Amino acid sequence: MTIKNKTQREVQLAQYIQQLDEFNWHHPEQANEMANSQYERDKTNYYTAQMALILKNNYQMSYNNIDYILQISVKHGFDLIKKYKQDFSSLEEIQEALENGEDW
Repeated sequence: MTIKNKTQREVQLAQYIQQLDEFNWHHPEQANEMANSQYERDKTNYYTAQMALILKNNYQMSYNNIDYILQISVKHGFDLIKKYKQDFSSLEEIQEALENGEDW
C-alpha cells in the first residue's frame, strides 16, 4: 500500500467514524438517552469491529495501528476483533450500509 493510499484510507476511516457520531452531534439530548441503550452500544461496537476487521484482514494492520486509527483502546479493539466475524469485504460496503441505515 502506498503512502497516498494509506492517507486516503485514514481520511475515509475518519469520515466513517464521524458518520457514526453524526446523530450524537445533531441530537445530543436523544443521544444521551440512547447512550444507555444496549442496542445502540451493540450497533456502534459492531460497525467499529467491522472497520477493525477490514483493517486487520485486508490491510494487515497491527492492533496498535487499528486502535490509533479508530481512536479506541488497544484492549477494546482486540476484544471487538475477537467477538465479531467479518461481514463486509470493504470499507465502502460499510459506508453504504451506514448511509442506507441498515440495521440501525
